[in-house]
Amino acid sequence: MSRVKKVIHTCVWISNIEDTKSFYIEGLGLNHTWGFTGGDGVENFYIAGEEGGAEIQFKYRPNEEDKPEQEVIVERRGMDHLALSVQDVNETVEEMVKKTGCNIVVGPFQNDETGVRAAFIEDPDGYVVELVQYLESGTNSKI
Repeated sequence: MSRVKKVIHTCVWISNIEDTKSFYIEGLGLNHTWGFTGGDGVENFYIAGEEGGAEIQFKYRPNEEDKPEQEVIVERRGMDHLALSVQDVNETVEEMVKKTGCNIVVGPFQNDETGVRAAFIEDPDGYVVELVQYLESGTNSKI
């Protein structure tokens, strides 16, 4: 039995809060769930999909010169990608390129064995976002 009841969130440092909100909220249509500004001035905002589940937390320091010396920021190489379930991969990739001008890392492809159609795009900070469409058959079928 797992000691973990559920995944709560993944936290990612970002370089531009408006570009990130535009990409994830306006582009992908994720929902802003809540946020706060810490006593250290770091802005935090959380997003989730329409079905709830785990959130993504974005952290932004408006004044980089205010960064405490002891603050440790994990470099991007420590995270491979974020994965998001979408209704239609082809449509989502096309819409994201049109709305945000994002780079396509790997265009839409289908894996019949696992039952998914997927693509990989980049967010404004260069993080890779996997878009996953579950198909009706395969080992990962959610239908």
